Amino acid sequence: MKPRAPKASSERRAAYRLVLEYDGGRFQGWQKQGARQSAQGVRTVAGTLERVLHQAGLHTLALMGSGRTDAGVHALGQVAHLHLEQSLHASELRRMLDEGLPGDIAVVSLESCSPAFHARHDAQSRTYLYQLTLRRTAFAKPYAWWVKGSLDLSLLEEAWRLFEGHHTIDAFADLEPGEDGRVHLHRCSMVADDDMVRLRVTGSFFLRRQVRRMVGAAVRCAQGKESLETLKLDLARPTTDANLYWSDKAAPAAGLFLESVQYGGEQGKAAGRGPRR
Repeated sequence: MKPRAPKASSERRAAYRLVLEYDGGRFQGWQKQGARQSAQGVRTVAGTLERVLHQAGLHTLALMGSGRTDAGVHALGQVAHLHLEQSLHASELRRMLDEGLPGDIAVVSLESCSPAFHARHDAQSRTYLYQLTLRRTAFAKPYAWWVKGSLDLSLLEEAWRLFEGHHTIDAFADLEPGEDGRVHLHRCSMVADDDMVRLRVTGSFFLRRQVRRMVGAAVRCAQGKESLETLKLDLARPTTDANLYWSDKAAPAAGLFLESVQYGGEQGKAAGRGPRR
């Protein structure tokens, strides 16, 4: 039975802050698609949330995430703001979503907030996690990239850390026309745990496919297929040829997670941990 909304109060534009986790394997990303794509059954996280709210009798005025995740990318701590025409207690809205959402989306937390809160514009930084597995595994395949062959972990970490700091990242991202490729990556770190390697990167914002291309580049260096000098050169003086070269070297989407989003005065409030084998 579909959850139904209680009678709406007279208060308008109720605002909520949500932290969500989802398995991106069967979604075409976060962003809701146009009417034609929705009619064709294109499944997105935002579109699924709006559908569940609509079925519960609620009118969504605004729904925006802290950042888009591309097709197949997961989230452990996606933050979103939601504005509804009806005003509900946060616990009641949480119950309705828990009952209505499919199994591959879960609400981690939900609270009332100021209508002025903007999940994307107010975010100070975002942390992405990428998981590599060094052996074939029966359980981690949907959530990690199995890198076949030998991998020099020291070189992997050295290549990964080259991305820290201020860069023009044009060679390692899909830029929209007129989009600025200058980014600041606060930290790039690596943790090796038996056969699982976790790469993390924190930055103020990220461009389309940026993290996956960065991972792909670092892995190729660790495999001896590219040099650290080439990576440094393409970071220092990106060219169209470099962009075309790295475009098909991106790591698979399955290993990538939006892990957490940081806001002023908060340290990891929306943080999550990667799936364990």
